[in-house]
Amino acid sequence: MAESEPIGSNNPDLFKTEAHMSPRYRRLGLLNGLLIGLAIGLGAWGLELIRISGLPVRLYLPELFVGMGLMVILCGLTGRLTGRIARTPVTVLLWAITAVLVLLIMGYLPFYGRSFITWLADQRFWGRPVFPNTLGGTTSGLILGGLLIIIVLTVLALLQGYRLENIMFETQRIGRLNRRAWLGLLMPLPFVFLATLVTRNAVLNPASTAIEMTNRAILRAQGFEGDLRDLEDDSGISYLALRGVHDRIDGPFTLDLAGVNAGSSTVVVAAHFDQGAWIFCRVINDQLNQCFDATRYYSAGIGSLITGEPLPDDCRGCRMEVSEPTAAWLDARRDRLGDAPAVEIVARQGNHALLGLHGTGDFAAECMVAGISPSTLTDCRAIGE
Repeated sequence: MAESEPIGSNNPDLFKTEAHMSPRYRRLGLLNGLLIGLAIGLGAWGLELIRISGLPVRLYLPELFVGMGLMVILCGLTGRLTGRIARTPVTVLLWAITAVLVLLIMGYLPFYGRSFITWLADQRFWGRPVFPNTLGGTTSGLILGGLLIIIVLTVLALLQGYRLENIMFETQRIGRLNRRAWLGLLMPLPFVFLATLVTRNAVLNPASTAIEMTNRAILRAQGFEGDLRDLEDDSGISYLALRGVHDRIDGPFTLDLAGVNAGSSTVVVAAHFDQGAWIFCRVINDQLNQCFDATRYYSAGIGSLITGEPLPDDCRGCRMEVSEPTAAWLDARRDRLGDAPAVEIVARQGNHALLGLHGTGDFAAECMVAGISPSTLTDCRAIGE
């Protein structure tokens, strides 16, 4: 008679056959997923997080942390589910779906996620597309651009059962994760990190580069009292972009995004100085292109709408559209607004600005402007009416 296998046997063949039925195997599946999600999050936003952490930014870091958290949660759930089902075809399918979701999060978080965080921070802008989707392509194009991530996660899915069974066999002997077990879990992570980093750089244009460049340019120009044409370029920065606002950039300041157009590789960075000045800087293909006075930009655009007179020659880019209801609202109050109402930026989030208008007498109003070059005056309300 053949002898039965004793309980607790360390026979590798029997162990690997029944490994997927163990709660420990499922926990390893969860841990594997969490680590893969962390590697994806670091590849997508880790370097950006390092770049931004030392800059005077507003409402940018939360988006990066949200993105990293979503990756860890998503991949952790996939790891847990595939560890429970433990069937290779299903594991491959679920990780392939996860890879597509990863790409969608990477592509759309800078628009929809950033807008949602902004709404939570300032409910005056709730529901407004402060960061409209300007990815410049289709969802299928985004997925095709991320084939490297899909391939890497699919290969890891094919090997997941073999890897986890071997890791579990190591833990069975000592009751915990040893060095070889940790090595088995961590070994694929550099490939996941690099695949995500390559995809991020190839498909998307992180706005942190533009913020970092604007910060460096302002700090250097602040300490230079002569003509900016005489200031030597540093790291390829053209300081002439700040020439028109050189007298407006004194003192401490904070930076945030005013607009991102991934399709044209254009980022508009807003600088708000403690002394009250607002400056917009446009960065195109990682090159500082132009900085201009944001208050004058809005004032000239609204002034032209009210008076009907052409824009000044040096502010042709200040042209502003107006919605039909708002045009009727301006016409009905033209005499109270006067020929040149004073304009101040009350609040600004993304490419939207809440402006305060002060007309004749004690008449005052608040207006919302969407977009930058061109801008649209979307709605106004009189204060106190």
